[in-house]
Amino acid sequence: MVPPVETSPTTESQQAFANGPLKATRVAEIPDGKRREKRLERLRLQGFWPLYALFCVLALRAPLAEPHIGLIALRLAGFALMLLGLAMRLWSFGYLLKRAELATAGPYGRTRNPLYVGTWLIGCGLALNAAWPFNLGLLAAYNVLFYFIYRAQIAIEEEMLSSIFADSFKEYCRNVPRFFPRLSAWKIGDVSSFSLGRALKNKALQPVAGLLLLLALQALSWGFIWPMIHGADFGSALDRFLAGGWIGLER
Repeated sequence: MVPPVETSPTTESQQAFANGPLKATRVAEIPDGKRREKRLERLRLQGFWPLYALFCVLALRAPLAEPHIGLIALRLAGFALMLLGLAMRLWSFGYLLKRAELATAGPYGRTRNPLYVGTWLIGCGLALNAAWPFNLGLLAAYNVLFYFIYRAQIAIEEEMLSSIFADSFKEYCRNVPRFFPRLSAWKIGDVSSFSLGRALKNKALQPVAGLLLLLALQALSWGFIWPMIHGADFGSALDRFLAGGWIGLER
């Protein structure tokens, strides 16, 4: 009698993705899921928006107005992180089809939560873009808040995906890390391509608008509002702002 041939996890996953992205064929069922998600949404609003306000209020000086080159470099690193995070979110939106299929291609082949990685990078960049030494304190506070809120959020979403996609999602989890990206993509899950239409449908321009608004508020804070608080009249503050004070070229 010939013994049964055991199918390896790799072979099973190859078969699962042979016809493209996995489609959702059932509805997620997790205990008390809606109530937990609403509670986390309130925590995000109550926790992050006051912190974002501090990012703007504590933008006391423009990046190029810092007294040391190392501090200027730290502020500019914040800009780089923001751009990297924004690019990650835009890239991720082009592969995502919420509640309809399991995204495993593009950035989802490197991390299971590329949208949250992008959000984290943007937040870290905004924190660093506040004035020294407040930026380091804001960075620490942001990371603590992000860890606790998004750890719970990711746990809920993984419960949902596991209930929908079962063993295929478990195989995906075995090969792709939860948060920090792997260097090479998981090739088996690379079964779809970037779609600009899908990205726009996922409201990919919203994070662009949100980031531009927060950057504008920071520039207004260090280039116009704080000079007026320190005694400058409206006309001179406006002249300095337009002459380069918004970035620190006019002191």
